[in-house]
Amino acid sequence: MSAPRERVVTARNPSVPTQISPEQKFWKGFVNSQLVKEHNAITHIHFDPNSPHDFAVTSSTRVQVFSSKTRKVVKNFTRFKDTVYCGEFRNDGKLLVAGDASGLVQIFDAHHPRTLLVTITPTTHPTHITKFHPTINTQLLTCSDDRVARLYDISQSAKPIISFNNHDDYIRSGIFIPTSPNLIATGCYDNNIRIFDVRVGGNDPIVKFNQSSPVEDMLSLTPTNILSAGEGVVKYWDLVAGKLSRTLHNFNKTVTCLSDAGERGILVGSIDGHVKAFDTSTPNWDVKFGWKFGSGVLSCGVSPDFKHLVVGLNSGLLTVRTRKNNNDNISATTATSNNLKFKGDKSHGFARFMRGSDFKGEGEHHVIDEKVNHKKLRSFERDLNGFRWSDALNSALLDGLDTEATITCLEELKKKGKVRIALANRDEASLEPLLTWCLKFIDDPRNVSIIADYVICILEMYDELISRKPVLEELVLNLQKRVEIELKKAQDSERIIGMLELLSA
Repeated sequence: MSAPRERVVTARNPSVPTQISPEQKFWKGFVNSQLVKEHNAITHIHFDPNSPHDFAVTSSTRVQVFSSKTRKVVKNFTRFKDTVYCGEFRNDGKLLVAGDASGLVQIFDAHHPRTLLVTITPTTHPTHITKFHPTINTQLLTCSDDRVARLYDISQSAKPIISFNNHDDYIRSGIFIPTSPNLIATGCYDNNIRIFDVRVGGNDPIVKFNQSSPVEDMLSLTPTNILSAGEGVVKYWDLVAGKLSRTLHNFNKTVTCLSDAGERGILVGSIDGHVKAFDTSTPNWDVKFGWKFGSGVLSCGVSPDFKHLVVGLNSGLLTVRTRKNNNDNISATTATSNNLKFKGDKSHGFARFMRGSDFKGEGEHHVIDEKVNHKKLRSFERDLNGFRWSDALNSALLDGLDTEATITCLEELKKKGKVRIALANRDEASLEPLLTWCLKFIDDPRNVSIIADYVICILEMYDELISRKPVLEELVLNLQKRVEIELKKAQDSERIIGMLELLSA
């Protein structure tokens, strides 16, 4: 009884260094996508600062709260008569505030949507910004189209604590400066960013910056800086120096939203449909990753635990992307302590029945498994086993065969010393596929050595034939040009390495 022919060991090229950085790998992890269609544009997204970090989505005449565990709507705030703007949680997650196009501002119990706690009517113009103070739970900031920003004490909401009147156009963004409870920044359509101090008063700002375009959104990462978005640029302002420190020109259309991604940098969304992640720890604030959506982006955000990435579009489409969590499965130890039983667990009776089934014999025994299925040999492997060297080479060059299989055949012929025999007695039609394959894969440095061996043999054996056949001659000339290009790249790389070594010395 003859033993079956062994398969040829596939040649494995050295692994190419990965081109994906850790930041790109992190953002690529948001893959589990869910799409939700709303009736109107999604103007605002805000995550509850407290676990499990549910998120509020503002669209049309309602604010919906989605569960971070199921990604389904768990609460609906619908007691509005007009378009709603800027639904946001308080820092303790107990209250939710939103303003609408009639100017009405309403504060709800975040756990009971029908419980309306406070109603404020600062103006009859649309109120686009409503934000709770990050540290003082009773203070609320509102910014409206009547060109006035107001600071309220929600326990005495009849009259604002202070009003900031020094604006010349609609106010579409307003923030509190972190760790500075008395500083408030507003962004206006008159192209200006104003910093107000509550202790001084609301008549004149203490600092004023010119964005040179209508201010759509603002973000403050530290107490000494502000990010502002307008038209296609994002500007970074230094409050201590009182000047512009950085400008990001990474978008073709108006930038609409800025979102803090914690240690991962910032997320920026634009009307051109892009959301880009900027790494603020690099000197140039490099773009580490980006997503492209089918319509303009109006709002975006990532949860504090980096589990969900949520993007709202002007078409009414909400995209929720979730990272895979490797800790979703409960460990066996935890399950035992909680008296849980997994579906895959077997009873003790089954374990006794299967006892000894994995015994393979002692050292003097040889167990033969008759059910071993040998994989079918590939065509070039059958030709190699049959000593048909030329046919093996032809089979390795067929369309649809992967590069590793072709290289495996070429290496095997070289190992057996049958390269010239495989190349013998060939004409134009049989030489052209091999030269075409060599021309296609000469760029990869891992294939250069084996390709060089075959090309040298072809030039030695078929010099006259190549000079008489225009097709073969053109392939050889193109191969020569490609080699010269690669050599020039290598020389340029050596020069650059030398210059870098001089600079680093």
